[in-house]
Amino acid sequence: MKNTIKISTIKLMAPPCPQCSQHGEMVRKLTVRSLLNPELKNKVLDIAYYLCMSSDCEVSYYSNIPNEIFTTKDVKVPIWYKKDAQPKYACYCNKITDEEVITAVKETGLTDTQEIIKFLREKVKCACVAMNPSGQCCTPLFPEAIEIGLQQIQEE
Repeated sequence: MKNTIKISTIKLMAPPCPQCSQHGEMVRKLTVRSLLNPELKNKVLDIAYYLCMSSDCEVSYYSNIPNEIFTTKDVKVPIWYKKDAQPKYACYCNKITDEEVITAVKETGLTDTQEIIKFLREKVKCACVAMNPSGQCCTPLFPEAIEIGLQQIQEE
């Protein structure tokens, strides 16, 4: 009988956003530094940063230190879930918008994320840590746009 060790990952709850009090998600300093407007990059401290997940809050990144926040105006790209985000990216690395995904689904019938990316862009790159505001992979942003495209096909 072999001894096995089960390793679990623990996801720590982020502190609440100082403006809206909603809990955020931890992001790497590399992500924050990469996405801030150039004049603000040097203001990123060697501390933990969080992404505010509220669609209505103007805070993009915050920390536990009072007044250590960056707003959506401080970031080079629109944050996909924030109210009035334009354009709304499904893939930040390849600059693919939700509208492009919807159109691709309607025109080609493609529903696989990787196939849609290859259809829309000749050269595909992946740099989510530095280009996606969450620092996570962009592919989870595709299903909603694919579903909208499929619904629009059925309605036609």
